[in-house]
Amino acid sequence: MAQDPLNVLWIEPSFPGRLGAVADWLTRRRGYRSRFYCHNLEPRENWPPSVGRGLDVQVFGVGGVARETAVSWARALERSLCYAYGCWEVLEKNRPRPIDLIVGRSAGLGSSLFAPVYDRAAPIAQFFDYFYHGRAHDLADEAGPETPSAYYHWRRSTAAIELLDLEQAAMAWTPTEWQRSLYPAEYRDEMAVLHDGIDTRRFARSAWHASGRGRRSIAGRPIHESTRVITFVARSVDRLRGFDRFLDVADAVLLARRETIAVVIGERTVRRGLDIAFHNKDYIAHLLGRRPSLDPDRLWILGAKPPAVVAEALAASDLHLAPSRPYPVARSTLEAMSAGCVVIASDQAPHREVIEHGRTGLLMDPADTSAMVDRALAILDNPSEYRPIGEAAAARILERYSQDVCLPRLAERFNDLALSGRRT
Repeated sequence: MAQDPLNVLWIEPSFPGRLGAVADWLTRRRGYRSRFYCHNLEPRENWPPSVGRGLDVQVFGVGGVARETAVSWARALERSLCYAYGCWEVLEKNRPRPIDLIVGRSAGLGSSLFAPVYDRAAPIAQFFDYFYHGRAHDLADEAGPETPSAYYHWRRSTAAIELLDLEQAAMAWTPTEWQRSLYPAEYRDEMAVLHDGIDTRRFARSAWHASGRGRRSIAGRPIHESTRVITFVARSVDRLRGFDRFLDVADAVLLARRETIAVVIGERTVRRGLDIAFHNKDYIAHLLGRRPSLDPDRLWILGAKPPAVVAEALAASDLHLAPSRPYPVARSTLEAMSAGCVVIASDQAPHREVIEHGRTGLLMDPADTSAMVDRALAILDNPSEYRPIGEAAAARILERYSQDVCLPRLAERFNDLALSGRRT
């Protein structure tokens, strides 16, 4: 009978993606034998340490419409099926054995959909991020009358692959209660809420956050002790994560306080297809082209950086801004809390689940730029007054969201599933 440690087949469009850190922890800490199948490889500097030491990575190709960077709404399901078929082809060719469990994350691309065609016995645990609603959440509330009908066609049809994954999953899980609440009632009660965890060793509370003293540097650039730092971190610097709102606040703060820098980390190209206006475009260039920053020498646009540099930036940050639209909480927000940052986040349901206003962070109306600027200046002018908020945030993440808390629970579910959830 299968038991911990397990032989797990992980399937996600990109590596490390979201599941790579989970696979790494379970491989290093629980002795799992992990095979990770993906289509895209992120830069090697982003890879976890267990690659080649129990965690093996295999790339699968895609054909047809899946090769295109963007497709019409009517071909979105076809694109997903191409991803799933590409994964199946490599599975059939390589024939990995044994497999106790398949863990998938389609990210809207259904990569694990045909895995049971290869191995009909192994149960599937499926990670679910987000269920699109026709005219609610993310950017939908701001879509104006000029928005093409095809956008709404896509929003109403893109959940098809999620529903297929839900139908075949022996276990469905999602990181937060808010994310679960988006799914149809028929599936919701069976979905587990299990966060995949924050690396609280990498994103630990720094000496700077503890005392306001010490050396700081970001990506090799030293920061004077008198300098105040505000940060924005996202996988992709886009409208969804509120970069336009951040820039409004940052410009006002930089104008008011000369000894302040704003640090932005994230890929410049918008990758989420739900932002049809800027998909595959440079959103930073668009905003700065329309309204150049008041002081570009103090607005550090660093681009995509590995986790080590993100950790450096958060360890040096006096204030982290997360003015996101209604969307799953950014991993960087939890990492900033873990690092001991004072976080100002948009006051909306996803953030309210993880941030207790006034205790572990500050929740504010993102449309009220003046109020956010005033609060930001108060924090930067008197960081010691707000330091207990960062301290409480770090404690909250350590208690509820660290990998060492979350992943043993997930391992228990995986082990139970492998023992009792064999498919027929």
